[in-house]
Amino acid sequence: MAAIVLLGDINIDLVLDIPEYPLEGGEAIATAQRHMLGGSATNTAIALSRAGHDCRLIGRVGQDALGEQALSWLEDIGVSTAWIGRDPSEPTQTNIVTVGKSGERTMFAYRGANAHLSPASIVDAPFEDAALFHLSGYALLQNPQSDAAYRAIELAQRHGIPVTLDIPAGVALSVAPHVRNLLPKLDTIMLGRADLAPLAGEGSEIPVEEAIKSLLRQGVRRIALKHDVTGSSLYQNSGAESAPWFSVATVDTTGAGDAFAAGHIIGRVSGLPGSECCRLANAFGAVAVTRQGAGLSMPALEEVMKLISVSNGNRPGIAGSDEQLGRQ
Repeated sequence: MAAIVLLGDINIDLVLDIPEYPLEGGEAIATAQRHMLGGSATNTAIALSRAGHDCRLIGRVGQDALGEQALSWLEDIGVSTAWIGRDPSEPTQTNIVTVGKSGERTMFAYRGANAHLSPASIVDAPFEDAALFHLSGYALLQNPQSDAAYRAIELAQRHGIPVTLDIPAGVALSVAPHVRNLLPKLDTIMLGRADLAPLAGEGSEIPVEEAIKSLLRQGVRRIALKHDVTGSSLYQNSGAESAPWFSVATVDTTGAGDAFAAGHIIGRVSGLPGSECCRLANAFGAVAVTRQGAGLSMPALEEVMKLISVSNGNRPGIAGSDEQLGRQ
């Protein structure tokens, strides 16, 4: 079992199924409503915990009923809450998540207590004996949380553990200056194709390969890139390896990127080759979009391995057993 430290948002999602979006000033009647645990790092931690890993989540919630509920859900799933603080003045973050007919999600959020995570609350203890530190890009949006993220990276480096960073869709331009400063300290970044150019500091028309080379020159060791249609690739100075997307029926895209990140993290700590890291990440993302919401709906490793096995015609797929992938 690998110990994995994660830093990022913890929130409660109010998920509304919206058959049709209104114009501004109009109204829409939802066909369903759900309250769920959410947050990018939270979702990734749940998926990793379900794969057998010791997940230590660093974050902040309010001193309110939603914060109590979030902590209770995390403890039930086995994610350590010892390093989650309580904010006396800011509420637990609430996301309004609307899901359209295609399954695509749209989010509205007040970041609340998350944005007030202080660097003073980042201590050595969770990093001791850890195998990897994972940071959600949302944590770089605002101070003091961004300062806390820098402090956590500093401690991860001091303990000699690799750092992975997930860049959620839509925030690349906002966090690009932070990311460029951090590139020499990062083992892996995970992002979508559309977010490459802002991070590379180049124009929007820069070819993908040039943007990749620019990021690698700036010091990051691995780039896990989600392509629009074909699948995903893992780029390193030694070359690129890829895997295609899985064909599944999309119900809700909420948390798909967080599940994808969990797959890459498992592959990284298990020592899988690049192509198998991609295939595992793609499968985690594929299972995630087949159910409603994220949080406690995040995929279990057994479900992911079943999808890979079925897609391979029941031939051996990812190297290593479920137990090895979950406990190395």
